[in-house]
Amino acid sequence: MAWIGFNSATQGLLTSQKQLYITNHNINNQATDGYSRQIGKQRAASPMDLPGIGMLGNGTEMYEISRQRDSYANKKYWNENKYMGEWELKENNLLEIQRIINEPSDSSVRKNLDEIFKAFEELSKRPSDSSTRALVRQKALTFTKHLNETSARLYNLQSDINFQVSEKINNVNEYAGQISKLNKEIMQLEIDGSTANDLRDSRDLLIDKLSKIVNINVDENKGKMRISVGGIGLVDHDETHLLKYPPTQIANPLNPKEKLNVVEWSLGEESVALKSGELKSLLDLRDLSNLEYRGIPYYIKKLDQFANVFAEKMNEVHSSGFALDMKTVNIKLFTVDGQSTEDQNQNKKKITALNIGISADIMDNLDNIAAADSDNGADNNKNALKLIALREDPSFFESGTGKGTPDDFVKSILSTIAVDGNHATTMFANQKTVFQGVKMRRESVSGVNSNEELSNMVQFLKSYRSNAKMLTTFDKVFEVTINQLGLVGR
Repeated sequence: MAWIGFNSATQGLLTSQKQLYITNHNINNQATDGYSRQIGKQRAASPMDLPGIGMLGNGTEMYEISRQRDSYANKKYWNENKYMGEWELKENNLLEIQRIINEPSDSSVRKNLDEIFKAFEELSKRPSDSSTRALVRQKALTFTKHLNETSARLYNLQSDINFQVSEKINNVNEYAGQISKLNKEIMQLEIDGSTANDLRDSRDLLIDKLSKIVNINVDENKGKMRISVGGIGLVDHDETHLLKYPPTQIANPLNPKEKLNVVEWSLGEESVALKSGELKSLLDLRDLSNLEYRGIPYYIKKLDQFANVFAEKMNEVHSSGFALDMKTVNIKLFTVDGQSTEDQNQNKKKITALNIGISADIMDNLDNIAAADSDNGADNNKNALKLIALREDPSFFESGTGKGTPDDFVKSILSTIAVDGNHATTMFANQKTVFQGVKMRRESVSGVNSNEELSNMVQFLKSYRSNAKMLTTFDKVFEVTINQLGLVGR
C-alpha cells in the first residue's frame, strides 16, 4: 500500500513542476504581442478501489494546457479593427491635406490672393512706375507658384497613397500565406487531441493584422479555418486565393501619365468587395470625388476650378486693356506653364492649379501689364481698377458650392476640408473608444497579470515543496519497513 502514497506524491510533485513551468512561460511572455495566458488544468487521478474500505485517492494529474481566449471577443476585435484602420488612415490623410492647403498662414492661397490685389492697388496709384509693375509681376508669380506647389503636393500625396495600396495588397498576401502554413502545422500537432497554443497565438496575431487592412470573416470548423473577404475565400485551411500582386494598373483620370493600382483577385479580374479597413480607406482617399466621400481628387479639382476661372476672368479684363506703350493689347496675364499669349491662344490648353503661370509677355516685359483701358495716356489706371473690382465681384464664381467672390470660393474649400477633417476625427475617436472596450474585454481573458502569476508561483512552489516532503516521508517509511522491521531477536 505504501507505493500508492509514493506514487501520489510523485504525481503531485510533477504536476506542481509543470504548473511552475506554465507560470514561468506566462511571465516571460507578458509583453509578447498576441500572447494568450495559459493555464494547466488538473484533476484528481483515478482512485484505487479498496474492497471493504472504499475508494482511496491517488493524487492529481494534469490533463490539458489551455490558452485563455474568448472566441466571441476575438470576432468582435476583428470586426471593430477594420473600422479602426479605416478611420485612422482617413483622419491622418485629411489632416495632411489640411497641412498642404495651409490655411490660414502667411503662405496660403488667400494670403497670396490678397497680395495680388494689393499690388494692383499700388499700380493704380502709379500706373507708369516700373517698381509698381514689378510688384504686380512678383506677387502674381508668387500666387501661381503657390498654386503649382499646392497642387503638386496633392498629386504627390495621391501617388504616396497609391504606393501604399500596393504595399497593403502585398501585406494581405503575406499574412494569408503565413496563416495557411500555420493552419497546416496546427492541424498536424493537434491530431492527438492536444492544443498548439503558441501557434494559435501566432495565427491570431496575423489575423489581427489582416483584419485592420480588409474586412474579413473568420470561421473554424473541425480544426479547419476559412478566412473570406466579401464572401470569397482568401484562406481555406492550407490553401490560399490571393490578391493580384503586382496589381493591375490603370491610368489616373486626373493625370494620365500616372498609373493607379487596382485591387482584384489573382484568378481573373474580379474586383475585391472592400467594405472597410485600411485598403478601402486608401482607395477612397485616392479615388473618390463625390458627395459620399471627398478624397484627394475632389480637392485637386476644386483647386483646378479656382485656378481656371480666376485666370479666365483676370485674363478677360487684362487682355481688354492697353500696355504702357498705349499700343499693345490682348495680352493675357495668366497662361499654361508661362507660355506666351499667342501660344496660349493657339493650343488652348486648359489652365489648372498645377500648370498656371505668368505669361511670357509679362515676364519678359513689365510694360505689357495692361493698367490702362485706352490709349489716352501713361497715367490711365482704369483697367487696373477694373481688375481690382473683380476681387469683390459676387458673380466671379457663378456655380457650385464656392459661388461668389474668389475669396468666397477659397473659403468654401477650407470649410469643406474642415468639415471632412472634423468628421474623420470624430469617427476615429468614437471608433477608438469602441475598439478599446473590445480590446480590454479580450485582454481581460487572455492577458497576463503579473500579480496573479506571482501568486500562482508561490502556490505551486508550496505544493512542490509539500510533495517533496511527502516523498521524503515515504522514503523513511520504506526504510523502516524494509530495513528495520523484524530485527528484534536476531
